[in-house]
Amino acid sequence: MEWFESWFDTPYYHLLYSNRDYTEAENFITKLTADLQLPPQSRIIDLACGKGRHSVFLNKLGYDVLGLDLSRQSIESDKQYENQTLIFQVHDMRNPIDADPMDAVFNLFTSFGYFDNENDDKRYFNLYTTP
Repeated sequence: MEWFESWFDTPYYHLLYSNRDYTEAENFITKLTADLQLPPQSRIIDLACGKGRHSVFLNKLGYDVLGLDLSRQSIESDKQYENQTLIFQVHDMRNPIDADPMDAVFNLFTSFGYFDNENDDKRYFNLYTTP
């Protein structure tokens, strides 16, 4: 098991990032979606979604969101927000996902750069980008 596979389920992770709240997420997502000009009902993956604050707000804005994260604890907590257009699943971003085509993939905050093997980084980009 690699260090990051358990780190996000520790109390230390939640203590370290306790200053991250819904207001901060809403302000950021408002600016990001305005800049990207994604049409309503666009399908978005929030990759490494953590506690789901970005996913929840994206969904409130009218987007169809799939929140994915490696942390089982985070996803269990996120499931309270699920509805027909907001789904959360445990998923390792290095692996393919069985999902319909998406309009956008967001990878926000500190969810990239953990892999020791450069090939994992390349695989991640190849899985979630269009050639």
